[in-house]
Amino acid sequence: MRVLVTGGAGVIGFELVRALLERRHEVVALDSGAKGGFEDLEQLAARSDGRLKSVRGDFARDPRLLDGAFDAIFHLAAIVGVRYVSDHPYETMAVNMRTTLAVLDHALATSCKAVFFASSSENYAAGVDRGYVPVPTPENVVLTIDDVALPRWSYAASKIAGESALFGAARVGGFAPVVVRFHNVYGPRMGPTHVIPEFLERVRQRVDPFPVYGPEQTRSFLYAEDCGRALATVLDAVLDGRMGKGGLINIGSSLETRISDLAQTVFDVTGFHPRLDPQPAPPGSVARRVPDTSKLRALGFAPSTLLRDGIAACWREGRR
Repeated sequence: MRVLVTGGAGVIGFELVRALLERRHEVVALDSGAKGGFEDLEQLAARSDGRLKSVRGDFARDPRLLDGAFDAIFHLAAIVGVRYVSDHPYETMAVNMRTTLAVLDHALATSCKAVFFASSSENYAAGVDRGYVPVPTPENVVLTIDDVALPRWSYAASKIAGESALFGAARVGGFAPVVVRFHNVYGPRMGPTHVIPEFLERVRQRVDPFPVYGPEQTRSFLYAEDCGRALATVLDAVLDGRMGKGGLINIGSSLETRISDLAQTVFDVTGFHPRLDPQPAPPGSVARRVPDTSKLRALGFAPSTLLRDGIAACWREGRR
């Protein structure tokens, strides 16, 4: 198959590209390069026997970068990261929605067979905190924006809008729509937009006392390489009919971890044991987040990297 991956230089996109190449697909990876990592993509392309083409540019501004027809499209490109989103809510909405519409327009114009939209567990957060969405959280629950004026919710709003646009376009174009909702994916190539790289950066700076925001909260963490395999598994299921005509699927780990326990694991891995400084969670931060991954497990996927081992890999990469 010929597959397009937008955001192909990102933490998830890069691992997806590798997983697709292992399955012998032809891949076009498109990325603006704004967050770095494009050199890794170019090096991977050089080793791909011509099956990977890396394209650098902003396709929302120049749709010509979306060149040719594709059997499947993975739209991963987006503005992410709580801190950046909170500081730039309008940019978050504008970029995320424009890129999504550009991808869907291209899929409609070229008779694509399947489009995968990268959504988020943020869509569940308000419902979980208000008590009407269960934890572990299945896919078939109400999606909610708790405070539409709070900047951090711009990200979830863009993802909910993108999900709706995907299913609307699929009704017109006849392609299989697949929403993949990610739950705290992390990896060695990740910048400081996630709790694990933030903790590791504080360790490098020898911060003591060590602030931990919302230590009582919980998250589930999925290593990026596992995430790439999970997405390739979902593609296989769409191709062979196990996913029917598409739908919703959580991508994550079912193991729930307290943020305070995560900090202790980081300390054990790095050998740095500062005094913990508990701080209130940021506004809008959900108390618990863990997905029901039964649909993903039914497709034959299981994570292979333990949290401690994944953190150790991130620590080693950052010390190079």
